[in-house]
Amino acid sequence: MGQLLKKSGNEQNFSKDLLRGVDQDGAEYFTVKTTGESGMSHRGLARFVGKVQESVSKLIKKVRASDPNNNNLLPCLQPFAGMRLTLAGYSDGQGRDIVEDGFCAAVVEYYAKWSKPRQPGGNVKAQQALRLIQHLGMRVFIHQKTGWKTNSGSPIPNDFEQEFAAHKQRFTVRQILKLEDHRELMSAVQRWQQKHSASRRIFADTNDALNKCLQGLKAREIKRQNQLSQHAAIRDYYDTRPLIEYSVLSKLAANQIRYHDVHPVEAVDKALDLYMPTHKAEPIPVIENVNKADKRLKAEAKQRRLAAGIQLSLPLNI
Repeated sequence: MGQLLKKSGNEQNFSKDLLRGVDQDGAEYFTVKTTGESGMSHRGLARFVGKVQESVSKLIKKVRASDPNNNNLLPCLQPFAGMRLTLAGYSDGQGRDIVEDGFCAAVVEYYAKWSKPRQPGGNVKAQQALRLIQHLGMRVFIHQKTGWKTNSGSPIPNDFEQEFAAHKQRFTVRQILKLEDHRELMSAVQRWQQKHSASRRIFADTNDALNKCLQGLKAREIKRQNQLSQHAAIRDYYDTRPLIEYSVLSKLAANQIRYHDVHPVEAVDKALDLYMPTHKAEPIPVIENVNKADKRLKAEAKQRRLAAGIQLSLPLNI
């Protein structure tokens, strides 16, 4: 599992069009620089789910050749029947098609939940891969691997819809961290605390460990450094990338506590070593509060609709 979770190295100059990330076990990730569209090579996807490349390639061929309206594919694969399944116009280093991210996620689910392994435990790696992507989504996960970023940090966005789309991704990841992953971590800490009759101080220590692993600072030091109020939720002020890092570390640490009975602070350290073994702690820049940005962008989207008298492609219910 360690190899699966280790952060990939980026090859920013892989081509003029693509970013590339490679895990230590050979799983390859690609992102189109201009659009953020992402995918994996046949070989990389096979290694990601712990299968031979021939098996994955046969599955891709079968789904591509299936009738969209009449097939016996499993539920996770049915939406892709008869589709191209690859990033049009792009290829990996060997000139082979790149499997698009949406179908990559379906393949992970297929091998994790539906495929019958030839030997006991044969789907373990696919199940681990599914846990990695199920909360963040495959595209966001690949963006983390390839290092792709939107220009959402620009103080004067060139395109409102692009800023809105970047905000939507940030808002979604923040909600997942707040309502799912951090709660899961605190739930695991609570069970550990009760089992070991530990002080309730362990909750604060675990949160401090997360902040110190990523930034080298405790929450109160982060607030003081950025002139935030004592009651501010510091993760409301981070962009998508650091929110993803907090989210993944929370989930991995929760697993260490729940399944291996690891001390919560030690579990955070282990999670960092698994996911970001070469990470150097440094302060994370703060940006506009995510909730204030949400209100501002929704209000501007509404004004644009009213001014134009047309329906823009900007959902307000995020």
